[in-house]
Amino acid sequence: MPPVTDGTFDPPANAIGPEDAIDVVVAWVDGRDPQHRAKRNQYLADLNGDAEPEPVASKDRRFSDNDEIRFCLRSIRNYAPWARTIWLVTDNQVPGAIDRRKAEQENIRIVDHREIFRGYEQLLPTFNSYAIESMLWRIEGLADRFLYFNDDMMLVNPVEPTDFFADNAKVILRGRWNNWKEQPPEEGISFFGNTKLLGAEMLGYTSERLFEEFKPAFLANAAYRFRDRTQFWPISAHDHLLLKSDRARVVKPRDSAHFSVRYCQTASPEALEERLKQLADGTMRIACINHLEAIVNRVPKAIQYLSEATGPAASFENAPAEQPHRRTYVSRLRSAARTIRMTGRAAIR
Repeated sequence: MPPVTDGTFDPPANAIGPEDAIDVVVAWVDGRDPQHRAKRNQYLADLNGDAEPEPVASKDRRFSDNDEIRFCLRSIRNYAPWARTIWLVTDNQVPGAIDRRKAEQENIRIVDHREIFRGYEQLLPTFNSYAIESMLWRIEGLADRFLYFNDDMMLVNPVEPTDFFADNAKVILRGRWNNWKEQPPEEGISFFGNTKLLGAEMLGYTSERLFEEFKPAFLANAAYRFRDRTQFWPISAHDHLLLKSDRARVVKPRDSAHFSVRYCQTASPEALEERLKQLADGTMRIACINHLEAIVNRVPKAIQYLSEATGPAASFENAPAEQPHRRTYVSRLRSAARTIRMTGRAAIR
């Protein structure tokens, strides 16, 4: 993608004033849905030999639904009640964890890929988060300021708008500057945001400006049905424009806990349990668990810890659906709910 050269950035008048709404956008998919799996496998089989996606891009784990969306949505309503609307971006699906009618009463809206790709429907279906992120800002009615979560992200303590958008109108980016050894950027350094894993603070008009200024690059990026190494990350492009135009400031992610896939698979059960307990001790505010299923299989109280950390169940939640591949998980979720109802927050401290 060509660099932004002028460094100027004039947002609309009063575009990020203190009274403006802040929305949340959550990307979610249920890869175990037979229809979604069949569609995914069909397009994988149709790829040309010279268009092979990244090996990890087609792994079932990337599309699995282990009920993380339950904790994600619950935590937003419990700890960020100031969020105006939660937009749940899906591929013609609705999570079994929520009652859609009740969720809509809580300002949770289902957004199909067809809405954000309107006018470019030939790029659908897509199974690629980079492609989806290239179009996120096109949600009808989305606030100019919004937070972007993946479904494996959750809040674990109260947050305020100023944790993401400063009073001086700057966006707060959690991350650091990195030197990349492979495929380095032009000047040898690049901002590596923990927002990649722990949510992104975004401005809709910044995303729109980038899209319109570099439309061929964004459309080419959105054309990959599966993640490809030649793609750019749209969130990073957004962050770089804000940094270049002095509309953002960087903070270290000290209040964030990231459970990487590797950590979930290789850490000892004792280490995993200690980190899960930390989510409810008041020191963390944001968490991302990339492979919940691996943790549940190794830490018997994992779901209890998450239920404690993300707060009381929301009114829009459905009871966990018991499916063969999730029987142990559902049993633990129900047990956790009973324990928390009976004993309160002190139950697992």
